[in-house]
Amino acid sequence: MSSEVLVSRPHFDSRSVAQAGDPLPPTDAEATFMEDLHPSSGLATAGYRSAKYSAEEWHVNNFSTLNQAVIDRNNAERIRHESKTLYTETEAGTLRTQAEGTRHLGERLQDIHFWKSELQQHIEKLLAETDLLLRQKRRLLKALDATEIPFAIATDNLTCRERRLGPDLIKDRVEEELLKEVELIRSIQALLKRTLSQAVNQIK
Repeated sequence: MSSEVLVSRPHFDSRSVAQAGDPLPPTDAEATFMEDLHPSSGLATAGYRSAKYSAEEWHVNNFSTLNQAVIDRNNAERIRHESKTLYTETEAGTLRTQAEGTRHLGERLQDIHFWKSELQQHIEKLLAETDLLLRQKRRLLKALDATEIPFAIATDNLTCRERRLGPDLIKDRVEEELLKEVELIRSIQALLKRTLSQAVNQIK
């Protein structure tokens, strides 16, 4: 380890000298002696080094500080430029995304209006069809009720003929027509009942 000790260069205050009552400047010999004793270069006696920096060290440190400042400024400019570019790209991407989203929403809105219109038309058609089925149901019920009287008359005539006695109990053409009429009415009633059942299921 070095045995050198760092000390400050002695400082002389001319004001304190003046206050001490020595207003006269030092002679040439005294100035030479003081310069020899304390060199202006900042170097101390043997084994000592001044704590002050030399002019070359100051220039080197100043150049390093300036160089670092330039580097920091360049980095700041680069970051600012990159930030501006990123901002511009992000803003453009946001605007594109917003425009694309607006376009998709507009298309979706048109689709919704279209399907809403189609659904409304189908609902109206279903309501009209349901109303038609209700009217047909009422007509079927009336038609079914209307078959009851002819069926009752035909069956009553057959019953009366069955009550005949002796030679009057015959199977003639009238009885055959009555049987055909009863069978026809029964088939018509069965058809009306099936149709009525289908109409009711369709309405439901």
